[in-house]
Amino acid sequence: MKNLIAALLATATVAACSAPPRPQLEGMPSATPAKRIAIVGSEVVLPDGTRAPMDATGGFLLPNGERVLRDARGALVLPNGNRCLPDGRGYVCP
Repeated sequence: MKNLIAALLATATVAACSAPPRPQLEGMPSATPAKRIAIVGSEVVLPDGTRAPMDATGGFLLPNGERVLRDARGALVLPNGNRCLPDGRGYVCP
């Protein structure tokens, strides 16, 4: 009887110390890749393929008429306040 109780206590102790099961990650959304604004000559190519001419300051007008400005550090400032950082081939936007 003592051996049975000892075995049950040992089993309960081992079960209590084991790690809980890990949650399944199948339903987790994947990270969204950054959007890119490419420079082709004196135009920018937006992520959807639309082209817009750059002005003398490096900014441009979006198809909806809103202006994208270029700041003193060379980044583009979108109308919503997000900044697109230059990477040598264009700009990477959040």
